[in-house]
Amino acid sequence: MKKTTLIATALVTVFSASSAFAWWDNNDSGDRRHCMESNRSSHAMKGEHGKRGMKGKHFKEHMSREFSADEIRTLNEARLIMQGNPNVKVGKVTSTKDGYNVTIVTKDDSLVKEMELAKNGMPLERYNMIKERIEAKEKK
Repeated sequence: MKKTTLIATALVTVFSASSAFAWWDNNDSGDRRHCMESNRSSHAMKGEHGKRGMKGKHFKEHMSREFSADEIRTLNEARLIMQGNPNVKVGKVTSTKDGYNVTIVTKDDSLVKEMELAKNGMPLERYNMIKERIEAKEKK
């Protein structure tokens, strides 16, 4: 029962995070015309200038969130379940200075993929890129 609750919580978190990252990708894709159209409708509905998706405050909270190694394992197990590949599983989750190293292995423990994740579960490279953008905006 406890593991089921943990996996359900992880799935909700993964869906929330993936929505935020999809929003970020869409607004950073270079299609400025689409963003401007979205901004106009957003402005009319919310009275704000171009704020869509996850608000800055909430996104910053997500960026500063830190998961434990067990939570990172659960999030990645949930991600693998959603991808529907029963032949792979989460291998080792090791803590690093900046986050976690996670290995994805086959059922017979052959290495499939190694990932570097930030403490909030995002790919480390992407996390650093977004963090730099936030810091640059705050300096302005």
